[in-house]
Amino acid sequence: MKTPQPTTTARRQFIKHAAMLAPAITLFPSWLTASTGSRLRVAFIGMGEWGQQYLRTALLHKDIAVHAVCEHDTAALQQAKQIFRSAGMALPALYNEGATDYTKLLTRRDIDAVIIATPWQTHYEIAKAALLAGKHVACGAIMGSTVEEHWDIVNTSKQTGKQYVTLDELSYRPELMAITSLVKEGKLGELQTIHAGADYAALNNTTISGTQPYPVYPAAATADLLGISATNQYISLSVQERQQSYVISKADPKTGKPQLIITNGLVNSISLGTSNNQSVLFQSNFNTHSFSTGFWLQATGGHWTDLSKSVQITGEHAAHLNLNSNHPQGNIALALHDFVNKVRQPTEQLAVCAAATNSVIGTLAGLSAAQNGATIQFPDFYS
Repeated sequence: MKTPQPTTTARRQFIKHAAMLAPAITLFPSWLTASTGSRLRVAFIGMGEWGQQYLRTALLHKDIAVHAVCEHDTAALQQAKQIFRSAGMALPALYNEGATDYTKLLTRRDIDAVIIATPWQTHYEIAKAALLAGKHVACGAIMGSTVEEHWDIVNTSKQTGKQYVTLDELSYRPELMAITSLVKEGKLGELQTIHAGADYAALNNTTISGTQPYPVYPAAATADLLGISATNQYISLSVQERQQSYVISKADPKTGKPQLIITNGLVNSISLGTSNNQSVLFQSNFNTHSFSTGFWLQATGGHWTDLSKSVQITGEHAAHLNLNSNHPQGNIALALHDFVNKVRQPTEQLAVCAAATNSVIGTLAGLSAAQNGATIQFPDFYS
């Protein structure tokens, strides 16, 4: 991968693109300060670290009203109470009697949606119960442990007409949003290949039952870039070990701060193909936790690498993107904002189809690895 060198012309080109992309990469304060109407009445199930992060942001969102919290761990519930006090808000209804206390919460008529922030093993059971209770669902990346569980959530969402949305704050990195805008506007031509890297511990195991089958982080962002939908779906998946270049995060010997570098070696990879003949390669490894996102995108009209923070458009000089991606709270606000929009402005295609597609990558990768890298047919959740 060659890193394009910025020039004076490149800077002018960047300013042109930056102006065009500004709406896509800016977190507008009005989202948190100006209500658009009746508030979405939400309950939180689970108050671990991730749930607390979303709670803090939800309490700032003027289109969200938190009516209840369920957490069987007393210490975590106390931390949640402190978040309400710090925000100057009265405590909501609290459920703390046991691990299944969420069933009582789901009977409440003053709740429109639930945010599930429990351990991944419980997502399927809680989400299905919530959908059947007539609640919209926002959840972490894992939908279920098996292909059958994914299908069950998809069918339940379709039958009830309730949204199931994955909360993926990391997909809202400014540079990802900027490059996605360029791709969707056709500035880079037709997208051909995406490479990305992330830890994926399940690949070297014959079964995923003893590991955490989290999908690789870039799955949602990659699907958005490719326009994965009913008209362009993943059709196959396989796991392979191959010699290739990849990106890792390594401490700078002088400063001790992490830095991204390109290295080469044998790595496990999840390979996906789409119905539009595009290819995706999620690089991973079992024994290391140093992989970065390592995004590399190739299109007919140019390419982009997140390592260099630059995009090269064919026939033009490189435009250098100096975009800061360290905005975790802003990313959470964007994720919540999109959840509210999906509930209020539903499209013909329920969000559950995309959620299942991204989540099941982990399950299918485990199946392929257990069969020595066999090619697995991808489920058609959009049918």
